[in-house]
Amino acid sequence: MSEHRVSPYGDTTAATRKRTVWVVIGTGLVAAACLAWSLRIPAGDPWFYPATFVLAGVYMVGSSVAVRMTGERLPWRVTPRGMRDALIGGAVLAVVFIAGGFMVRFIPSLGDPVHQLLNHARVGSLAMVALTTAVNGVAEETYYRGALWRILPRGRRILVTTIAYTAVTSLAGIPLLAFAAAALGAFVGYLRERTRSLVPCIVTHLVWSLTMLFVLPYVV
Repeated sequence: MSEHRVSPYGDTTAATRKRTVWVVIGTGLVAAACLAWSLRIPAGDPWFYPATFVLAGVYMVGSSVAVRMTGERLPWRVTPRGMRDALIGGAVLAVVFIAGGFMVRFIPSLGDPVHQLLNHARVGSLAMVALTTAVNGVAEETYYRGALWRILPRGRRILVTTIAYTAVTSLAGIPLLAFAAAALGAFVGYLRERTRSLVPCIVTHLVWSLTMLFVLPYVV
């Protein structure tokens, strides 16, 4: 008789868990390829917006499939304390990296890549860039602190998700953005662990990213 092994996550079989892991890994690889594609699109090119929406779609669809395979749901609890910490954390991170943006204006090798990224908002539609920024912020948290988080062993989740998020963000070739991804990833990982919910992670991500989008162009 074959042995029916049960995973640490409820009654999911080992075979199902293995398939879930491959879906999560595949989603991450496809998303990295989509990000690399979107970064090659010049500022002002209308293809930039569909490319970023495709990237968000990959994250959302892959995460949804992975979670449904285990018969579970992503946690969407909302608590006053969690929301407070998310808002404060996002604001503090934004202030720190806006200050960093002011400093890199004196270092062309660090400031020029930031200018190239911000040109999408300067040359193109700021409203559309803000929309894609928000959508991708939700999608990234759904993947990194949702689907990827669920397949990792406890005790390594914050570290691994932060490294993965930083590595993919590094494809942009912007040192300041990669450093920001590491700090953001670590903080939202802490929030995810403490609140057991994705909502504070998403709130922090949106506060940080949208503040950077609207303020950084006047600083760098």
